[in-house]
Amino acid sequence: MNDRCKQLGGYLVQTETNGESVFLVNYLKTLGANGPYFTGITDEESEGTFYNYNDKRSPGFIQWRWFQPDNWWNEDCVEIWYSGYNDRHCGTSGRYICEVPA
Repeated sequence: MNDRCKQLGGYLVQTETNGESVFLVNYLKTLGANGPYFTGITDEESEGTFYNYNDKRSPGFIQWRWFQPDNWWNEDCVEIWYSGYNDRHCGTSGRYICEVPA
């Protein structure tokens, strides 16, 4: 996933603020896109400590779905749905959102 984003000159989408997190959830709602879509947020280095994979910065506020994150089946990657964020196993295939600098 991130390799494809790099080919496009970017990386998996990441957030640094509450506003960015809420924007992504609301944007998916307006598109009618339920998800899931992988992001560049992970906690693979330390369970429960999430960071942006690309630059290791904190993702800021994460608008989690109900009862998430739960680390069910060793879930270290974060995906987004129109209803919020969810942790998911990194080896799962799926759709993703790339962020390309302006």
